[in-house]
Amino acid sequence: MREVLRLKEAQPILRSIHQDLLHVIQSGFSDWLKIRGYSNSLDGGPVNYKPRTKAGIIHDHIEKYVRSQFTRQEGIIVDDFNGVFGMVVQDSLFIRFKKMDSTYSVRSLYTNQHKRYMKQGQIEGFPVKPTFLFAGYIPDKTWSAIKGIYVACWQDDTLEWVDEFGKYTAEQAVLDFEQKENTAIAKIEKRIKLKRKNTGGDRKTGTDGN
Repeated sequence: MREVLRLKEAQPILRSIHQDLLHVIQSGFSDWLKIRGYSNSLDGGPVNYKPRTKAGIIHDHIEKYVRSQFTRQEGIIVDDFNGVFGMVVQDSLFIRFKKMDSTYSVRSLYTNQHKRYMKQGQIEGFPVKPTFLFAGYIPDKTWSAIKGIYVACWQDDTLEWVDEFGKYTAEQAVLDFEQKENTAIAKIEKRIKLKRKNTGGDRKTGTDGN
């Protein structure tokens, strides 16, 4: 039976590989910039890479760094699982590497295997217990820089939690992206306002003087 860990349960495990995860994703993206720079120097002018091509190049280079960085680390298994590259951390987390959009969603062929991954279901060739996660990046509009690096936990169409390394973490018990985004945001803002009133902070700024 697959156990879906909450953010507070997953963070101590992620913390142990925090810097290495940042390194492999940043290095894979850096390789893409070098490749783009070189191809643009060739005869005929700049190459108009399609988004899927860009993401594919970055993924393959991230995989290269993941294999070299994590393969010999204790408690980590790096491999292809039924044709999907990923790594298992302490038999508790299964991490795939993907480009993300602004809602921390990933693009993938909508196969039965991908559906089961999103549902935290059982998949032939995958370990039974670990929580399925995505580690990824959001590029800027020109694919020249990374706007953020994240680890996200999805269960079907619900984002259970997201951890942005070094900047921001949030846990959404129920955030269904089939609902209107404005409705979800309004509910979150309402909860924040209620919390501010109960803590006795400055109602104009939302701060408590710290």
